[in-house]
Amino acid sequence: MRETKASVISRKLRRSCAVAIGLLAGVTLATSPRAAEDPANQVAPPNTSVYRNIAGRDLRVFEFPPADIAGSARPAILLVQGGAWSRGSPEQLFRSARYFSEKGFVSAVVEYRLADATSSPVESFSDVCYSLAFLRKNAGRLGLAPSRVALWGISSSGQLVASAATVGCDSAEGSSGNGGPDALLLVSPVVDAVSDGLFRDLMKGHGKPSSLSPTHTLTRSIAPTLIMQGNADHTTPIERSKVFCERARGLGSRCELIVLEGQGHVLDRPTRDEVLDRQVRFLREMWQ
Repeated sequence: MRETKASVISRKLRRSCAVAIGLLAGVTLATSPRAAEDPANQVAPPNTSVYRNIAGRDLRVFEFPPADIAGSARPAILLVQGGAWSRGSPEQLFRSARYFSEKGFVSAVVEYRLADATSSPVESFSDVCYSLAFLRKNAGRLGLAPSRVALWGISSSGQLVASAATVGCDSAEGSSGNGGPDALLLVSPVVDAVSDGLFRDLMKGHGKPSSLSPTHTLTRSIAPTLIMQGNADHTTPIERSKVFCERARGLGSRCELIVLEGQGHVLDRPTRDEVLDRQVRFLREMWQ
């Protein structure tokens, strides 16, 4: 059936709204409880390393070591910004990364290729895996424990980091033996990517959406997972996260879903602070 002009305009408007919401979601946790009031440029810049060069472009990882890291192998958190797969920047998560480093974690934020005319979430996923391997390869320099590296994702980047656990990163590294993370910290994540219209559009010509959909590639036990999501989230409905956790638990995985009452896809300020605190407690319970 041929689309009317009105339906085409409506579809384009829905897609534009989805991109805007995804970008805003990528910003929602960019501040920490203590650093949120500070001007963005009033803090020291992170250490920067190139973890991959591809098509002449250097991709960077921004490192935030804790002050007392010397002589210890700390748990680590690698943060991946959201933004509807095609927007956003690593700087959005610098303050959250600093918060985790203040709590004693080695934290880092990855720069990855965004979906555009030539790239898709397939390339973004590849970069996340490369950056995870880079941290483990440099564990000695960074002072981190290579079998205690958590991946952190929000909204669209939740799909990328969860896929690193379910699909794996094509190596035997990590406690799961598939190159993926040793823990997952997800906020309002896209776990059923097949049901996401924007993701399906971005994957056209690059592969089947189901091949990188965490729910559809969940076939074995995965790393301990914490999902925090509002029950009023209409962008990534919480019912999809419930299905993901139920399947993960059925395969012997630890998967906790914390419902944020009354919260939508974009969390309010007190809830953002609560999320960061709860994520720290989750990792400490496992890795103390």
